[in-house]
Amino acid sequence: MLIAHSVGIIRNNKKLVDNVSLTLNAGELVGLIGPNGAGKSTLLNAVAGLTPCDEGDVTLDGTSIKRIPATKRSRLLSWVAQSGPVNWPLSVERIVTLGRRPHMGAWQKPGDDDKRAIDAAIAATDCDALRQQDATTLSGGERTRMLLARALATEPTVLLADEPVAALDLKHQLQTMSVLRSFSADDRCCLVVLHDLSLAARYCDRLYLMQQGQMVADGITADVLSAENLRNVYGVEAAPGLGELPGGWRMADD
Repeated sequence: MLIAHSVGIIRNNKKLVDNVSLTLNAGELVGLIGPNGAGKSTLLNAVAGLTPCDEGDVTLDGTSIKRIPATKRSRLLSWVAQSGPVNWPLSVERIVTLGRRPHMGAWQKPGDDDKRAIDAAIAATDCDALRQQDATTLSGGERTRMLLARALATEPTVLLADEPVAALDLKHQLQTMSVLRSFSADDRCCLVVLHDLSLAARYCDRLYLMQQGQMVADGITADVLSAENLRNVYGVEAAPGLGELPGGWRMADD
């Protein structure tokens, strides 16, 4: 469905993403992992069409992202930013309703289909109790759930999420990953940036592992989260006696 072809992103004469390729297939939840500064968010922005590729290209159903009109692309693809800002004193419900704008005319009010999608997105992200709350008063975790609800309300084919569980408590981390897992079915797919490797192992079908702007491993979770990759990329290994993921960690040279 979505393919990044040898993507390169250059800023201030530095390659932040270097010859990276990845593929998202229908029915998959794919994790993008790696240490801080690996280039994950930069790559995700390029995949979303928000950052132009200096090298390579990104295609959606065989068509270059940059050739898909913005209105059509916004119906097909939703993006959840890392710690996305909220600058308007609007209710949570109105913010989530913005996710339906790609399906509505300039002055059109939400119809039955729009309301159904909005209600489903609010329920899925546990935002019912927040419906009428001013979005600028939300905690970081509540804001993340609201922005995910806005993305889900669009009912896209492809969902891109940049660290959507980083600010969440344990319950909502698991709930959010379950929502992404449920979303990634039939003709839909999701690419999610994660730092929690145990969540990546539990929920993702496949993983891509980045380091210093390059893709160093990809495949099923068990292969990518190998002891060698964890040691070489993260400098850690599973602590003895605690089993595999999720487990304890120690520095590789301890």
